Amino acid sequence: MKSLRSRWASQGYRAFFTANLALLFALPLFADPAGKPAASRKNTPKAAPAAPGRTAPASGRDPHDFADAFPSAPHPVAPDLLLKKDDEHKADAFAQFSQGLIAEDNAEQEKMIEAYKKALSLDPTYAELAVKLAYELSRRNDPSGGVQILKDTIKAAPKEAVPYIYLSQLYAKDLNKPDLGLKYAEQALALAPDNFAAYLAVYEIYMATGQSKKAEQLLDRAAKSEHGDAKYWGQLGDLCTRLYLKEDGSSEPAQLQKMNAIYRKAADLGKDDAIILTKVGDYFVLSKQVKDAIPYYLGVLALPPGPNDAPLNNVRDKLARSYLVTGDRDKAIQYFEDIIKDSPLRFETYEVLGELYEAKEDLDKALTNYEHSLLLDASEPRNHLRLAELLMRAKRFDRAVEIMQAARKKFPDVPSITLSLALALSQAKRHPEAMAAFSDAQAEAEVSREEMLNAQFYLLYGEAAEQAGLFDKAADLIKQSLEMDPNSAEACNYLGYMWADRGEHLDEAGDLIKKAVSMDPEKGEYLDSLGWFYFKKGDADRALTELLRAQESILRETKKDDATVLEHIGDTYSKLGKTVEALNYWQKSLAIEVNKKVAEKIENAKQKVTSGSPPLPAPPKP
Repeated sequence: MKSLRSRWASQGYRAFFTANLALLFALPLFADPAGKPAASRKNTPKAAPAAPGRTAPASGRDPHDFADAFPSAPHPVAPDLLLKKDDEHKADAFAQFSQGLIAEDNAEQEKMIEAYKKALSLDPTYAELAVKLAYELSRRNDPSGGVQILKDTIKAAPKEAVPYIYLSQLYAKDLNKPDLGLKYAEQALALAPDNFAAYLAVYEIYMATGQSKKAEQLLDRAAKSEHGDAKYWGQLGDLCTRLYLKEDGSSEPAQLQKMNAIYRKAADLGKDDAIILTKVGDYFVLSKQVKDAIPYYLGVLALPPGPNDAPLNNVRDKLARSYLVTGDRDKAIQYFEDIIKDSPLRFETYEVLGELYEAKEDLDKALTNYEHSLLLDASEPRNHLRLAELLMRAKRFDRAVEIMQAARKKFPDVPSITLSLALALSQAKRHPEAMAAFSDAQAEAEVSREEMLNAQFYLLYGEAAEQAGLFDKAADLIKQSLEMDPNSAEACNYLGYMWADRGEHLDEAGDLIKKAVSMDPEKGEYLDSLGWFYFKKGDADRALTELLRAQESILRETKKDDATVLEHIGDTYSKLGKTVEALNYWQKSLAIEVNKKVAEKIENAKQKVTSGSPPLPAPPKP
């Protein structure tokens, strides 16, 4: 709908004022002392005498006369310049409309309504004003008054679709008469078959009355339009998504084909419209056709920026996320890096970049971006938790402790923060502090978040206790975890390996490890535990078989060797009397991770090899 303030210049008033411009300027500015306008006097006064040296024309006018601030009696108006009756009404209507605008600007609602009513009584063809007035009346719980206003306008301007549309809404929504609403909505559509608002009015009534089949037929009818406006097709596409697209973004193939065609038509007609192209890209993302969204976002970025366009960073963000979904991380990173150059204070961008670099296993850049994100927004516990988790992955345990100690001061009542601090302290080998933090986390969770005290919590607590050398406590905690989740392969393996490594409860340890392997036969960690169990039982041949399987599985899964598995293989070869093979595996293990005990084994093996001594005996139990 056009602005009410500009309507007079485009809906007939402009022509009226242009045609009568001369007449308007000929109207009297002042009334005579009797109170009557000078132009209405029956006896026109005589013309003023001519100025000296001038000759007055026969008409009594001096051709050199010009307007003066205080004019003498005006000249009579020529008959052809007199206002016609209809034009007088329009002039009065415009005057009342102007008074309504002034009252609206001054927030004088009652005066505004009164002025607009008078304007419409003088010129009922003004459809936009009728709709505005009807809306104001319905807001004041007077929909019947709005209905009458609109009916008067329809009677005066029967070919105007707008009042029919709003009248249909008043009947359907305010007066709960959908049948009458549908009648007027269909009349609007018949008058303006390319007016999207008319389609929308009919559609909403169909859907409100449970006539979805008719609503679908209506959209098919709208899709056959020859409309050349991209906005029409964009709006139609939005309506189709409301009908066809499910919450998870899925739809029937035929429905998807219809929507695709509509949105592509919108894009073809609006190829220079950033808003339309963005809308089309958004649709393809919502309908899980992310790859098809990328060209439209690229099209937006290729356009010169317009004053009403959405910020380009928003589109870049959508494009980068689209690349991310389609697996093109490098392009996604490129666009997010560009966004940071333009908007270096958007913490969300650093978050996504951190996730992208983390997915690429570029932990240094991931950490840099997460640190930036945390500096810009430290208000969410999850930002601290994510950074600490990645710092622990990167083995920067002291920094993880610093982050979580600061987080705990900021969020003293969040048990997950305390738990993360406990894990960081354990990894940093600050075991007494770690055990105290675990105890605090347990106490806090018992008060405010009992669901955190699950099987995983007690497993983590038990692992930390084992690292602290508190083996009995560790066993009790992991048993508690297994009571809550008996089929946890991770817990079975951890307790079984701890006992086997210490040479304790070997039969029970073996049962736990075998249970873990049965649940995940290709897990390298579990195969290593099984091999080490056989080693401890004295079955070196079977131990070597399982340990080599473990090495192969871990290489396949992580693309790199594990230092502990290599040490175990070296120990087994040594027990089998194969010192050269043992030396080879120990050296590989030491190259991955510095270990004083492994270094000593290497030195002993070298001495044995060079001296020609018998093979090394089996390493003593710890």
